[in-house]
Amino acid sequence: MNVVGLNSLVIGTIKCEKDVFVAGRFEGTIVTKGALHIYPEGEVKGKIKAKDLTVAGRIQGEIEVTNRLRVKNSANLEANINTRFLDWEEGAVLEGEVRTFY
Repeated sequence: MNVVGLNSLVIGTIKCEKDVFVAGRFEGTIVTKGALHIYPEGEVKGKIKAKDLTVAGRIQGEIEVTNRLRVKNSANLEANINTRFLDWEEGAVLEGEVRTFY
């Protein structure tokens, strides 16, 4: 498990096999074969590649999800998204494009 804690700023690259949790701010690239969870206070600016992504916070950048993207109603995304499956809650905001694939 990898964590970017509340009130933290991390700049760089995270590459891992397990889940990643972001409650603070992250700038850079996240690549995980597990799930990425972005909490309501969490912000990611950069590139994301994950098996699964659940976002309740903010993302600016490029998103590639090889399985399921879950977007909570508190989410705000300025992103271009590629995902296999998409679960979108009413109230979430998107500025960008969504492409799905099988």
